[in-house]
Amino acid sequence: MALLHLWIIAITAVVVVANTNPNFLLPRQQNSSTTWPYGPFSTRGRDIINSRNEVITWAGVNWPLSGETMIPEGLEHASADSILDRIASAGFNFIRMPYAIEMIDLFYLNNQTSPPFPQTLLSTLGPDNGTLITTQILTHNPIWTRNTTLLKIWSDVVRMAAAKQLYVHPDAHVSKAKWCCSHADGNAWFGDTHFHTGNWKRGLEYVAAWAGNHSNIVSMSLRNEPRSSSIAGGYNWVNFLGNMTSAADAIHAANPDLLITWAGMQFGQDLSALTTANKNLWTAGCYKCDAVRDGLRREPVYFNLDDHPWGGKVVWEVHLYESSEDMDTGNCRMIEAGLYRNGFNALGMGRPAACNSTLRAAGVEEEWCAPAQKLTPVILSEFGRRQDGGLMSDVLLGCLREFTKRYGVSWAMWSLAGRYRIREGRQQDEDAWGLLNGTWNGWRFEEGVEGFWKPWVRDMGLPSPEGTGSRHRG
Repeated sequence: MALLHLWIIAITAVVVVANTNPNFLLPRQQNSSTTWPYGPFSTRGRDIINSRNEVITWAGVNWPLSGETMIPEGLEHASADSILDRIASAGFNFIRMPYAIEMIDLFYLNNQTSPPFPQTLLSTLGPDNGTLITTQILTHNPIWTRNTTLLKIWSDVVRMAAAKQLYVHPDAHVSKAKWCCSHADGNAWFGDTHFHTGNWKRGLEYVAAWAGNHSNIVSMSLRNEPRSSSIAGGYNWVNFLGNMTSAADAIHAANPDLLITWAGMQFGQDLSALTTANKNLWTAGCYKCDAVRDGLRREPVYFNLDDHPWGGKVVWEVHLYESSEDMDTGNCRMIEAGLYRNGFNALGMGRPAACNSTLRAAGVEEEWCAPAQKLTPVILSEFGRRQDGGLMSDVLLGCLREFTKRYGVSWAMWSLAGRYRIREGRQQDEDAWGLLNGTWNGWRFEEGVEGFWKPWVRDMGLPSPEGTGSRHRG
């Protein structure tokens, strides 16, 4: 059966590629095979490799700047440098930094100038708290002034991270800066209330070009947790593919050195129709997908990474939380089978044991245990729970820990933030899931960091930063 032509895909996906003016960017740094991080990176089968053909593994944290203020959380409590030191002290080598496309929209609305950071603090927190937080950020970070822009703060943080040999991964978390994620937040699906696809791709182009100024940005994401919307329709695999391939084209054109991570449907859980061989996207299964009643009569659509110039740059990313609506997170056998089905089959791993018994008995073995179309790297870029005594015996995290160790899977936990400036309307909102405490001067659960997170990082076999001794210090 013939592949559906791209112009037919475009009928179901509104695709707008914006032009960006490169003149506001610094000259791109040249990747070097002789100095860290030995870029550019690429993929080789199931592995991420650097320019020296060394396999790269990441273990890290999410440090968000996707909230309404669009500034990395915690800078009013501690300096950026001290926060990065604390990340490195646990052995982490990777920081996923969720951002909002709105930050780039403001750049274009402001005559291609990023606004000074106090502007968003005042507009979102009010004059009293906005002024207070501005003063606190400047007290802890005297390298900045009240005229320092949002994008300058992010650039400086990335450069500080590079000095500590920490990779930074920009994650297009939301369009409208706010807490994520739900079906009704306006950021869920292409064409949603806040999800303007043209602005999204323009933002990706900008960040991809900007990343060329930072050697430790070797990858970036397309979109965090696509999901069905309470407003926008067309929630199906073909619409997903049309928009995501167009966005990958935009990133690759702006910066062909970057790896591009793809999160799947259903809150970043499900990549099955893209990773599994011979899946017709009109008829492939999808939780909560809008029905395509005539899918069997339409010209079949298949996805093949090798058909695209960025095929060797794609890394699949999967998320999983205990609150998953459609995945069994109650024991390791079913968790591994679910991960295999949802995209980790691309690692070329063996069929999980549950496929041979539990799933076969349920009559869904073929659906859940089909092989991949192509070996491709897959990372676990979001998961987490409360940082308390339950961490040590948590079923899902325990299973994920063993899974990542066994298969050499890179990961990033959610999240670093012990307190948010504003979250769902609440200012100075404490987060029990945060790795750091509410004042960002220590770990929230020291026993968990020493007994769970640091050993997990060590088990991943990460190299020490060059010239700094062991990464697993203090």
